Amino acid sequence: MKANETPHEMSLQEKAICLALAGRRPELPYPLKEVGCADGTVQRIYEIPDEDKAKVLATLYPMMDAPSIDDTLYDIHERKEFKVRDFLVIRWCEGNLLASPYFPRTGGMMVDWIAPAKAEANGTIVDLKVRK
Repeated sequence: MKANETPHEMSLQEKAICLALAGRRPELPYPLKEVGCADGTVQRIYEIPDEDKAKVLATLYPMMDAPSIDDTLYDIHERKEFKVRDFLVIRWCEGNLLASPYFPRTGGMMVDWIAPAKAEANGTIVDLKVRK
């Protein structure tokens, strides 16, 4: 980044959607670390122990039919598959938001996760079931 240049924060629309779905919540009981991202911003990401990942996913996933920790999904920003167990949680605007493991590089949020088979499809893919 050049001097006097303001970073353009990636995935602002996706973060806003995730925050609207998940709501503002207290911080999780895990340490936060600051991670430099490809867009020049620094984001706060929780350090969640592997043994707590399934519980955190179940707590934070705001839609019906949550993926299993052992599922493989596809990040549409990174254009790459990932194991759900590798998800990240970022602290943003008083929310705890699920993100792909590629978030620091390309900004993939939970709303950017699709089934790998759908990645081959053409057109618009909408597959959303919100929990009440």
